[in-house]
Amino acid sequence: MIHLAVPGLLWPQDSLAEVTRGLELPALHALLGRGRRVRRPAVPAERWLCTAFGINGEELPVGALRLLGEDRDPGADAWLCADPVHLRFSRNTLVVDAAGPDLAADEAAQLAAALNEHLADFGEFLAPHPRRWYLRAKAAPRIATHPPAAVAGRTLEPFLPQGEDARDWRRLINEAQVILHNHAVNAAREAAGRPTANSLWPWGAGALPAAADAPAAHVHADHPLALGLAKLARIPAAPPPARFDAAVPAGLTFLETLSVAAQSLDAAAWRAGLAELEARWFAPMLAALKARRLHGLRLTALGDEATVDITLEAGDLRRFWRRPKRLADLLA
Repeated sequence: MIHLAVPGLLWPQDSLAEVTRGLELPALHALLGRGRRVRRPAVPAERWLCTAFGINGEELPVGALRLLGEDRDPGADAWLCADPVHLRFSRNTLVVDAAGPDLAADEAAQLAAALNEHLADFGEFLAPHPRRWYLRAKAAPRIATHPPAAVAGRTLEPFLPQGEDARDWRRLINEAQVILHNHAVNAAREAAGRPTANSLWPWGAGALPAAADAPAAHVHADHPLALGLAKLARIPAAPPPARFDAAVPAGLTFLETLSVAAQSLDAAAWRAGLAELEARWFAPMLAALKARRLHGLRLTALGDEATVDITLEAGDLRRFWRRPKRLADLLA
């Protein structure tokens, strides 16, 4: 069976019908209508991935797991994601911009070096990717955090670190903001009219778990968290193909093509991405099911308001009385 998980597939309910108006999605609608649907509470994509691999808990060790997916060895240390973010004002409050700063590798390296110079009491900062930074903590943080994708566009205060050590980690954010604001890299970016990396977002604290469960025989993903989980579970992982191919081994495919558009509520980009998914994935999957080249499909639609699982087998396509369903029907 192919399991296709798509974060961002469920646009907010109050405008989903309008945003999809006029968008031709016959294959997706057929799959939604003929399949068996189970609706569950919404969860961030990172938590969904960890749960799929048997990693649970209030604070998930995403930092160590994601670093493992970057082909770095987390060892036995406690890690956090310490991602650079761009804070902007919206309706007189600071919010995290969904797109984030488009840093170059040398800019990220300079900013991380400045943080290491001034914030060494907290640990060591690494920037193996311009958008994904890490902090090797000197002591295991006793905090509860949220991924930046869950915070994008929202008031910051309810999402700041909570727990016994929350005051220290809020201080880290405040001190990092001062360092980043005064850095020449950000001054140059601001002068050029480009978004600055004016804050850090610490989240996903903990040490690497001893093991993970394998939810499938193969994983296809670009997300370093998915790749780290697959490595911990000792199953092969590779980037997803550009389009569905029945020759690809059955397993879990995690497609992020709608994530940024959904987080930033960019309706035009989301519509374009959904039309591409229809052409490259949903229509070929439906054709493969009809031809019995694919025997089963599980589609997981992730959104801010719900998670919906749709499961169907090739024989379900004969159930003509199950009428096509639209995405808006899943949230009705």
